[in-house]
Amino acid sequence: MSNVTPRETEIIRWMAAGKTAAEIGTILGISHITVNTHISNAKARLGVFKDTALVAAALRNGIIR
Repeated sequence: MSNVTPRETEIIRWMAAGKTAAEIGTILGISHITVNTHISNAKARLGVFKDTALVAAALRNGIIR
């Protein structure tokens, strides 16, 4: 499995905190579409299909704590 980028990691941390793509976009100063693109890329890198599985895989792999 490939590592996620720093931006993807940042977005996953916000997801784990319960933020929506729109909220994350506002926090980071990017569009929600860009947030969703980063989420999709991170899912592909970690081999998962759902948002909750992405957060779980990031926790399991030590990407976030």
